[in-house]
Amino acid sequence: MNLEKHQEPVEILICPATKLGLKLVTLEMAEQQVNGKFHPRADSLNAKGKVSKAAGPTEWVLLREDLECAYPIVEGIPILLAPEALSVGDEQKSFDLTDPRYAEAYEEMDFYNEEASDVVKTLEQQGVDAILSPTSDEERASFPAPWYRWVDTVYDSAALWDAYIHLGERKGRRFMQLGGKGTHLVKFALAGAAESWLVTPMLGEALFARELASMAGVGGGFRCVVGIAEELPIQSSTFDAIFAGGCLHHMQTELALPEAARVLQKGGRFAAVEPWRAPLYAIGTKILGKREDAYCTPLTPKRVDAMNEFSSSELVQHGTITRYAFLALGKFGINVNKYIPWYVGKIDDAVCSVIPGMRKMGSSIAVLGRK
Repeated sequence: MNLEKHQEPVEILICPATKLGLKLVTLEMAEQQVNGKFHPRADSLNAKGKVSKAAGPTEWVLLREDLECAYPIVEGIPILLAPEALSVGDEQKSFDLTDPRYAEAYEEMDFYNEEASDVVKTLEQQGVDAILSPTSDEERASFPAPWYRWVDTVYDSAALWDAYIHLGERKGRRFMQLGGKGTHLVKFALAGAAESWLVTPMLGEALFARELASMAGVGGGFRCVVGIAEELPIQSSTFDAIFAGGCLHHMQTELALPEAARVLQKGGRFAAVEPWRAPLYAIGTKILGKREDAYCTPLTPKRVDAMNEFSSSELVQHGTITRYAFLALGKFGINVNKYIPWYVGKIDDAVCSVIPGMRKMGSSIAVLGRK
């Protein structure tokens, strides 16, 4: 998102904390307007007790309409996290990074930025095909079919298929991805989305997504913003569709889901693919550990209560019998290609669909909503 060259629109961006509008100006112009100097927050401790340094002033900023603060733009990407706001005054302000809205993002920035950096190296060395399956014009037009070109989640393939189908038409529509490295969003762009916006708290993920989109030939309508789902820096009624892949369970869902509903247009669609806290979760993690080192808590019925913000919603569960078995194989270093879980998962779902209550024990879930 090359805001520094004034090539991208900023009218849909707003202050995450106050929802006031923002204006793109140079730092010098902003300081002239406020008749003072902008300062970053003081270095603060995150919830793990590690020092988190502020992004700090940048050459170009997004000045809030009340002139009380501005947000930095790092490498052309707006940093629209409330703790990173630049304030006017003689002293640096402190910010509580243990606030539940920001705690996990600031705890895990190093982890996910490092992970994104590793994937950037893969992208640079091996090209787009190492990240995304090659697709023809016909396959882009028929998205999400054929499934093997687009579905790339080994353990959650059925839920991802549900999500892609639910999101519907891409052409001429504006899509958002909440969290992650933007690979799903690049697929939507390849399949014809008019605009594709990634909102993630991780700058490294945003940089990777922008590079992937550029190398895939869809960089023109691809935009990245650093922000959190609990405080989306986006005007209301802006997007046609929102997707979250394996990220919703990292959020304060009672805040994130209403925000997602707010920024969707009437009739807009939301889809998330997530792990579900099935009966075997506690036993499995005790024996095998979690899938990743970062904080991870599967969704529960209570955590999706806020789906009532949508006019209609549905939870579709998969993998009652086989998903944990495939995860266990992965833990033991036995990797399987995506074809086996896809077809075995269909048998799993078919069997469990005829046994009362069994589908509701599935550990992979598609969270689907319509505004």
